[in-house]
Amino acid sequence: MEIAFGSNFAEQHYKDWAKRCIRNLLDNFLIVIENLNRTPEEVRNLAIFKNREKIEPILKEGKSILFVSAHFWHWEMLGAIMASHFGKANGVAEKLKNRYFNDILYRSRAKFGIQPIPMKGAIRNLIRAIRRNENIFILIDQAVNRGQGIEFPFFGTTSIHAETTNYLSKKFGIPIVHVYISDIQQGKYVIEFEEPIWGDEVEHTIPKELAIIENRIRSNPTKWLWCHRRWKNLGDIYR
Repeated sequence: MEIAFGSNFAEQHYKDWAKRCIRNLLDNFLIVIENLNRTPEEVRNLAIFKNREKIEPILKEGKSILFVSAHFWHWEMLGAIMASHFGKANGVAEKLKNRYFNDILYRSRAKFGIQPIPMKGAIRNLIRAIRRNENIFILIDQAVNRGQGIEFPFFGTTSIHAETTNYLSKKFGIPIVHVYISDIQQGKYVIEFEEPIWGDEVEHTIPKELAIIENRIRSNPTKWLWCHRRWKNLGDIYR
C-alpha cells in the first residue's frame, strides 16, 4: 500500500484497508458457494449494465472479445454475469492449492459457461477458443515471473506484466474491453465497460491497460485485493 500511495497515510488507515481486503476475498468465496445454487437466468437478472452501448457494435460482429478485469470487488460475480449474458467465456486461472475448494470454484464457474484454462499452455488454448469465436475473460492485475512478461511502472513502481491480451488482440484483430462492477443498486450489480482497446505495439497497449486498473484502484482502494504479490519482482517487501 505504501508503494502505491506513499507513507503519508496514517498506519491505521492502511490497517483498515487490509481488513477490507480480506473481507473482499471472503465475500468472493461466499459468492462462489452461493452461485452453486443459482441458475444462469438468476445471475443474468442480477446485472445492470451502465454503458453497454460501448460494446454493442462489437457484439454485432460476432467475434471473440477479450473481456479483462482485475481482482477488484466482486470479481467472481462479474465473471458469472459476463458468461451468462455474452456466452461461453474462457478464463485463465491457476489451480488452488486446496483441492476441495478448487473443485468448488471450477464447478461454480462452469455452471455459468466459464471454461477454465490452466496457466500452462494457456496461449495455445486461448487461440483455439478465439478461432471458435468464443469470448475470453481474464483478470490481469497479477504480476508474472521474470522472463514471462515485460516491465512497466504500476503506481510509479516497476512491476512485471503479462503481454497476453495485447498479443491476442493484435494477432486476431479483436478488442480488449475492461469491465468492472462499479456499484450495487437495490441488490443488483452495476456493470461498467471501459472504452475498447486494440492491440498495438506493447509499449502503447499495456500502459493503457495499467492506467485503467490503477484508476479503478485509486477511486476505491478498499476494493482491490492488496494481498496479491503485485510487486513480487521487488522480493524483499513480502518477507
